[in-house]
Amino acid sequence: MTDVAVRPAEQLPGPVDRVGDAPDRAGRVFAAVVGVLVAAAVIVRFTANQALWLDEAQSVAIARLPLHGSGVTMWDGLLQDGSPPLYYLVLHGWITVFGESNLAVRSLSALINTAAAWPLFLLARRVVNARAAKVTVVLYLTSPFALYFGTETRMYSLIVLLTALGGLAMERVLRAPSVRSVIGLALAAGCLALTHYWCLYLLLTVGVWLIGLLTLRPWYRARHARRSRQPAAASPNRPASSAAEPVSAQTEPVPFHPGSASLPGSASHPGSASMPVPGAGAAGGVPVGRQGGARSHRSSSRYLTPQRRGPVYGLLGIVGGAVVFAPWLPNFFDQLAHTGTPWGEPANYAAISHAYGQWAGGPTTLGRLLLFLITGLAAAGIAGRSPGGRFVLIDLRGLEPGRTMFFLATGTLVVAVTAGKLVGNAWADRYTATAFVPFLLVIGLGATVIGDRRIFHGVVAVAALVGLLAGTTDVRRERSQAGEAAQVLERLAKPGDVMLVCPDQLGPGLARTVPPWMKVYVVPTYAPPDRVNWVDYEDRNEHADGRAIAQRALTEAGPQHTVFLAGSGSYRTYEELCTVVRGTLQNARPHADEVMEQGLPAKVYENYSLLRFQAS
Repeated sequence: MTDVAVRPAEQLPGPVDRVGDAPDRAGRVFAAVVGVLVAAAVIVRFTANQALWLDEAQSVAIARLPLHGSGVTMWDGLLQDGSPPLYYLVLHGWITVFGESNLAVRSLSALINTAAAWPLFLLARRVVNARAAKVTVVLYLTSPFALYFGTETRMYSLIVLLTALGGLAMERVLRAPSVRSVIGLALAAGCLALTHYWCLYLLLTVGVWLIGLLTLRPWYRARHARRSRQPAAASPNRPASSAAEPVSAQTEPVPFHPGSASLPGSASHPGSASMPVPGAGAAGGVPVGRQGGARSHRSSSRYLTPQRRGPVYGLLGIVGGAVVFAPWLPNFFDQLAHTGTPWGEPANYAAISHAYGQWAGGPTTLGRLLLFLITGLAAAGIAGRSPGGRFVLIDLRGLEPGRTMFFLATGTLVVAVTAGKLVGNAWADRYTATAFVPFLLVIGLGATVIGDRRIFHGVVAVAALVGLLAGTTDVRRERSQAGEAAQVLERLAKPGDVMLVCPDQLGPGLARTVPPWMKVYVVPTYAPPDRVNWVDYEDRNEHADGRAIAQRALTEAGPQHTVFLAGSGSYRTYEELCTVVRGTLQNARPHADEVMEQGLPAKVYENYSLLRFQAS
């Protein structure tokens, strides 16, 4: 009898029932179930008809302004809002054709959100593989995060679409550098920057990654060329005869991924898409081995120069994006100096993990349950390898391309938090749509690491079902109490009555629902409620006179009419102002009552109360 320890990896079963075998009845049932879930997810995107909340109503109010003329134009509205113009131009054209009803304006986001699935599929197929591409699209269409923003009149679905298109352009630049591919990347980068300023964080992260490819790849190549010339040392767990074998013969070649930071010596996912190295010659390139392989001995400048073309052209594409963005720069600097995000505080780095939770499942109970499953898929996508059967091996170094996708997603969030701390910008989970696409590629890849067909089918089907249920629950939640407030005012108010809105951030939603004969003014500007002017917002509110505003409303209402106050005390920069307005109205008209209670945050996102101050 011998006393020899056998490593667990040597006892793993072979791939008896691997994903990718000929389809059988179970496979057809799986495909049918997933197809139904995906179709339902697409339909849900076109069903949201609740009242618009602040950001949505503000977007519509800006987009419907004329592009030119003597009055207030859309460009004036954008300067006051602090946003770039591309989404608003698209929405402006959409409203011109289809109108501005709740369902109409949200349908634009639903359409863009659904259309993003195709470039996302192409990107995943080129960077990872065809099977991962299919899974990525399924998990995207049933994602609670994607579902919600497919039903919101904001630019986040457009960000996802442009990010996927930009990823395709970058893959093309790295695989086949040319002037045409650089122009395509520049257009994608410029459009991203013109859609949301947080996209600048994504572009910065990609630029750092490209610089890393440009500067570190030659160092890695030289390092592993030296290693490949050294004989492998014998190991207690390896027969002595194998120690003298060439290193390149001990490992299978690992493909180079133009869409990732794959370097010689870095492990890659088996089955990932093998692409030729950009500029490697007419032969289309030679696969890169884990330890350098056949190419590890080539170190001449003639060999290195083509390898540097892809990242250099990529950087030129990013710079070209800055050229596309340049005409908007004067407005950007004006917004940077006078608008910003006075409604929130900068985040700490813990917000990064929270963003992953939002991407994975969202805020609902089902969404948090989905988080556990998505976390496992993300880990497998970053570092997992399938030896077959029910087992997944984890390489703590990470594997390509999942490792790079994780870097791009997380790096963008790190840059965003850091920039927020430096300039004081607030964090919002919806802004993280700028880094959502790399995360989707990671979990799509992670699902395909599962070797057992039944487990693979179960994981994908359960993730899609739970995601659809969680997303539908979130989609159906009321966005604002503006509809409820309008019903109350229709019943209790009469022409000549006055309503104050404090804070003014409640105004855009109410402006779409309150009776047209109602006199509505926002605090502190006493302006119409349809748009919030964010210019020097905090300073303006700090110096506002709440008593004077309340007295002005009382005077306009006169002794025959009622004054209403729609308000909430939970908004920054309004901690005292709304209290002063309410106290002044209360002192002048003691016969006050609450005609609408403030809704629970779990049931309605934008919640506030409605008070009535009747004349004596």
